[in-house]
Amino acid sequence: MSVLELYQKACLIPEKPGVYIFQKNGTPIYIGKAKNLRKRVSSYFSKNASQKSHRIVDEANDLEYVTLFNEREALLMEANLIYSYKPHFNVLLKDSRAYPYIEFMGEEFPYVKITHKKSPNSFGPFTSVRFLRELLNLVQPIFQLRSCTFDFSKVKSPCFEYHIKRCLAPCVELVSYQEYDKRVEMMKKLLSGDTKFVKKWIEERIEMYAHREMFESAQTLKNLYIRLNDFLIKQSVEFQKPIDVDAFEVQNGGAILIKVRRGMMLTKLEFEFDGDHKRFVERYYLGRGEIPPQLVLVPKEFRGIKKWSKRISSNIKVPEDENEKAIISMVKRSLDEYLRSKYRKIHALEMTKLKLKLSKLPLLIEGIDISHTSGTLTVASVVAFVEGTANKKKYRRYNLSSFSKPDDFEAMRKVIKRRYTHNRLPDLLLIDGGKGQVNAVKMALHTIGIVDANVVGLAKEDERIVFPGERKDLHLSLNDDVLRLMIAIRDESHRFATSYHYLLRDKKMTFSFLDSVVGIGPKRKKSLLKSFKSLNSIRDASYEELKQIVGEKIAKKIEEKLTLQDNS
Repeated sequence: MSVLELYQKACLIPEKPGVYIFQKNGTPIYIGKAKNLRKRVSSYFSKNASQKSHRIVDEANDLEYVTLFNEREALLMEANLIYSYKPHFNVLLKDSRAYPYIEFMGEEFPYVKITHKKSPNSFGPFTSVRFLRELLNLVQPIFQLRSCTFDFSKVKSPCFEYHIKRCLAPCVELVSYQEYDKRVEMMKKLLSGDTKFVKKWIEERIEMYAHREMFESAQTLKNLYIRLNDFLIKQSVEFQKPIDVDAFEVQNGGAILIKVRRGMMLTKLEFEFDGDHKRFVERYYLGRGEIPPQLVLVPKEFRGIKKWSKRISSNIKVPEDENEKAIISMVKRSLDEYLRSKYRKIHALEMTKLKLKLSKLPLLIEGIDISHTSGTLTVASVVAFVEGTANKKKYRRYNLSSFSKPDDFEAMRKVIKRRYTHNRLPDLLLIDGGKGQVNAVKMALHTIGIVDANVVGLAKEDERIVFPGERKDLHLSLNDDVLRLMIAIRDESHRFATSYHYLLRDKKMTFSFLDSVVGIGPKRKKSLLKSFKSLNSIRDASYEELKQIVGEKIAKKIEEKLTLQDNS
């Protein structure tokens, strides 16, 4: 559809409130709302229209619209559509990283699972997986919820977790459903931010144990209580008043939002966002469907703050008391740190372009590393850094199992062919190696028809940057931002490659060990690997734990085999 045809279609749109969608080949490139659809859309074709409007019209080849009853409905639909389709020309609210959630799995006796996918029953998001794991490890001996995924019908006796008082053993009915459910609800309260209620519950149990003269149990629980309290203070996640509040700040292409529930800071979210406070409220609460608390704090008032308070049914205001000011102060500090980090990365990319003499800014850098044991179990990793930040969704690993002796050059050639025959070449390709590896990569790219490629290596012995051909090596200070970025990418590609290599090696060792135990077939082998993951975990497992998976006879045979290996 030509620009003229688009204009003719715009002139036929009803003069009603609604949402309009400029499309290119069926994909939305801009979504907007209007009180009067015909008047608003027609303005895009005016000579006085903005440069952005002209670009939208030039790129679009179709136009769709939806009429609605009022402007509020149009606003809500626009925000939802933008979040769903993420059109190129709209101001977007992009998460800077993936955030973890907690989900309770299983019906009668649930267990806790960390996930990065939000669901109607999940808790979060939380600041980091590390924070969650530390918190769960601290409260496991307190609530004693199961951490296993065993089929209860096959379990005959409680596992080691029960004996060290980290599980109530619902698998063998040593706890009632009602008591277990109380513990689950307690965990949910903690994950919802209600630390005061949970602490009170723990204090009551300590008093109960002391009253019954169960002094050892009382002291153990008291120690756990102190550890949990210290952890929450150390993480700076508790405030004096048990308030529910969101607090956010928007500035210079970035945004930070902190969620506090019942006085506990649950998460700190970072966003890439080129908009103002009003637009952030629109994109976050309406577009994402996030339910706001009764109070939303901002550092300063913005135009339409009362109107937006009504629209999201929350009181948006500047801080008044010391508690609220402390939260906003934390938001501001966090945003300053986020922007400094962001600008450092942009500066490092600009300096990388300059010092490596690249034709364009290396917004996408990929690092490749090879790992093996004397040539066997050869694997390769590809890690991706987008705008200076690791993007784990783009990571890939390759199994190059056909080697019988070390040959890093051939391994590199193979992975280059497999990777870049069908995938986009990055702006910069970083190899863990010296001149030989870099030249091998350059030749491999030539064989698949890629001539113009930016390839460098990082030599480990003195961290110098190596180029293909006759170009001299580049020596930079260890404090140089460019070298620090290269080292970070190299180290990450090495970590990713070696972790995959160790995984394959452990599997091979586990399989060979299990194959040597009489009575273990494919089904039992699969069950053991599913439960224990690695040979080391099987070695560390108790007889009781092994018995639950493979029965008494096979568990004894495994123990005997391990004893023979240890004594040999």
